[in-house]
Amino acid sequence: MFTDESKEVRLLTDLGLSSGESKIYLRLLALPEGEQLEKIVSAFGIPSAIAEDSLKSLADKGLLKISRNKAEALQPRLAIQRILEERRRSLDAQLSQEATAALSLEKFLEPIYWEARMGIRSEEIIEPLLDLADMELRTTRMLGDATRETIIFAETFGWYDKVRESLNQAHDRRVTIKILMMANDDSARKRARELSELGVQVRHFPEEYPVRGTLVDEQELVFLVWATRKRGVQHPVYYRPHYTKNQGLIRIFRDAFLNRWEQGGPI
Repeated sequence: MFTDESKEVRLLTDLGLSSGESKIYLRLLALPEGEQLEKIVSAFGIPSAIAEDSLKSLADKGLLKISRNKAEALQPRLAIQRILEERRRSLDAQLSQEATAALSLEKFLEPIYWEARMGIRSEEIIEPLLDLADMELRTTRMLGDATRETIIFAETFGWYDKVRESLNQAHDRRVTIKILMMANDDSARKRARELSELGVQVRHFPEEYPVRGTLVDEQELVFLVWATRKRGVQHPVYYRPHYTKNQGLIRIFRDAFLNRWEQGGPI
């Protein structure tokens, strides 16, 4: 009879199984033909509610083979592999969740630290975004709030499909939209033609420039800066995207855009 103090039970619980799951699995190991589900619930010395939940959980984890109302234990080597795979997925998900929480916490605590020591409120200067997907979501929100002007400094504007609806809605609100992009391939030229037909002002700028971003109403800017462009690598390595309302950074971005806008040409 396996108890909570049994070495085997303790090892299985260390791997994430409940006490009921561990006891049922271990009892079934000694039964080559398996056991009827009703008997497991009634005769394994485990409260029926716990036994029923444990059986369902073991089956969901793939540690039991259930056929014709009978349960058989999976071979230990295979069962342990599945337990470890599940633990790995669970830990990866937990680490990802904790990393997101840590970044949010950092965004709250860093301003307190620097304001107390330097009199600087860093959150008023720049806010780091998680990744390109987060940048696209922020861009969509900004476009939805635009009332006067939107300028976009893109490369081939490969993410156009993700903001097409927001751009169309901004255009319908009579927001002036200017897009500077590199139309060096057929797909980019197709996007540029569609934008032009919509009434968006689009120009081609042939030079590489290490900044990309969107500025709305001269009030909100989301941008990224390339770190390097490696030979033979299709996409550049870039620094984490950022969002800002700081007028100094906005002025720098706007001046750079307008300077290259004047140098740009039709597509």
